Amino acid sequence: MHIDFQAELDPEQYAAVTAIDGSVLIIAGAGSGKTRVITYRIAYLLAKAVPQEAILALTFTNKAAKEMVERAHGLTGLALKNLMVSTFHSFGAWMLRKEAGVLGYRSNFSIYDEQDRIHAIRESARELGMSNEQLDPARLSQLFSARRAGYGKQGELSERELELYDLYRKTIKVYNALDFDDLIALPLELLREHEDVRERYRSRFHYIMIDEFQDTSLQQYEFIRYIESGNICVVGDDDQSIYSWRGADFRNIERFELDHPGLAEIKLERNYRSTGSILTAANTVIAHNRRRKKKQLWSPQGVRGTPITLFEAEDDEDEAERIIARIRELRFRERADWDDFGILVRTNSLAEGIEDRLVEHNVPYRVAGGPSFYQRREIKDIIAYLKAAVNPDDDVSVLRVLNVPRRGIGRATVEFLSNIAKAHSASLNCAAETARQPGFVQTKDGHLQKALNEVFAFFDYLAQMRTALLEQKMSVSVAIRKVVEDTGYWQYLLEEHKKNDKAAVWKYRNIELLSASAERWEKDPDTFEKGIFAYLARISLSMRDDANEEEKRLNLLTIHAAKGLEFDYVFIPGCENGILPHARSLEDGDGDIEEERRLFYVAVTRAKKQLFMSRAMQRKKNGSFQETAPSPFLNELPQNLIVMAEAQVQPQSEDDLRKEFFSRLKSRFGA
Repeated sequence: MHIDFQAELDPEQYAAVTAIDGSVLIIAGAGSGKTRVITYRIAYLLAKAVPQEAILALTFTNKAAKEMVERAHGLTGLALKNLMVSTFHSFGAWMLRKEAGVLGYRSNFSIYDEQDRIHAIRESARELGMSNEQLDPARLSQLFSARRAGYGKQGELSERELELYDLYRKTIKVYNALDFDDLIALPLELLREHEDVRERYRSRFHYIMIDEFQDTSLQQYEFIRYIESGNICVVGDDDQSIYSWRGADFRNIERFELDHPGLAEIKLERNYRSTGSILTAANTVIAHNRRRKKKQLWSPQGVRGTPITLFEAEDDEDEAERIIARIRELRFRERADWDDFGILVRTNSLAEGIEDRLVEHNVPYRVAGGPSFYQRREIKDIIAYLKAAVNPDDDVSVLRVLNVPRRGIGRATVEFLSNIAKAHSASLNCAAETARQPGFVQTKDGHLQKALNEVFAFFDYLAQMRTALLEQKMSVSVAIRKVVEDTGYWQYLLEEHKKNDKAAVWKYRNIELLSASAERWEKDPDTFEKGIFAYLARISLSMRDDANEEEKRLNLLTIHAAKGLEFDYVFIPGCENGILPHARSLEDGDGDIEEERRLFYVAVTRAKKQLFMSRAMQRKKNGSFQETAPSPFLNELPQNLIVMAEAQVQPQSEDDLRKEFFSRLKSRFGA
């Protein structure tokens, strides 16, 4: 491995990459090559003969972690089997698999996603006798998450809801399951209370790097503090801190400075993404925030670029039409692909109106944050089989597939077993074992006995699968295919979709994609940890569907979802007071306004070539049009960099644009 680090990096990047000893704070502005710095740091550490297993890099998305490993592998040419590059939550899950017994869990615990958690909340509420009218499970899920993650507010849960929270916590522990927030809270508890565990991880990871440090929560910061041993590098940008609503605290940058006196601070301000006019706009707006690290993005190319275009539409429908018209024009004039465009919205409701127009005009598009591949019903079913196989006490997964495909197990049978489970504070699996005992079931009900026999057969099947998976006699990809074959899932799909066999075929193909994906993962030499538990953790923590990524489609997404992405042409609709900034922030004070300004800054800095902003003079709300006021952020932009667009009523088709172009050519040359 020979890399000329000084030649391949700019001076600031080189300083950031080679400062490997002690505490380092890297303030990385938008588009400054942050991921490049982290991957080159990994390569530099390896070049200095630091063992792979002594390096830990933590980030926030599986996509970012995968990209770092791929880039580091490309740089070094090494098989990075012992290098730990992970999300915080994946790292927490990995730690808990090793240490679960210390906290009273078994290592075959399940990880619940949002749907699983809501199901468990409903079950707990039912046990407390709470009616559906008293229950808003989606709201409670958010509040329970905030409480568990340490950023819940005093008094936001009633006494009854606190009782439900406590029962929910007990319920999922009976199921030997963890939710997303447990993957940080439990390792933190482990590290805080067990010095031997703390020292074990400190002595292993000699070099730690944290990506997107401004997005860490107080719990995550404390987590890091417990495992660091002196050589730690955090990379972040306080100007891009936009997740306070889920516990992120940009003040962790200030805490890091206080806790690490004498640290080295390096600023990356060269922006390799945007034109000069876009950077000037971004710098000018964000300078209005008082609590921030001073930095000034600049372009080494020195290209000023085109001015920012602002148009004022009559209403929200006119706004959507004009955005589509400009996109069609740019596609033709600049020969741009659909995926060169990003429409970034403050709220999902704003996206809906634009989406309607995209459909009407036959524009191919993707909505980031839409239903994930792993949230599709057929995929959830197969994953539930795997989860229940390795953790038969996971009642949420068991109940999902106990009668899928149909086995004649009805509500009465489930209630019969549930009553046994409640009496013994146990899972349905334990209840079934109890019901198997000779003479336990005193009934002449032939239907119940037949259904119970089906339940026993179901758990026996799970036990066979468990043995094969845990003894590694069967790979995950084979297990997926075996579940489909053994349970008759294909026939079940055909039965479910009698009137539309294409839907059955489509769902079956999705399961084949799942199996193929698992096989690729198993064969990947850079997969750090293999086996069924690592696979299920990976699936549970996957937040985005990466299917059909090669298909070129326009990107419609919230500004929050756009963070870390870039597009040649960016459109920011809804630049109105009450939307951007959001109405909530106008009520809650300066701190929230500053976060809204950071959100606007993130949207602006996604643009590479051209930036378009728009507002509707009136917007439909509750069935009637209401007048709007422009966003105050528009007034903070340098006015000499803004041009007002002329009105254009109807988006032209590409055929019309082509005809118009050739018509102009003919008139120019007198043809």
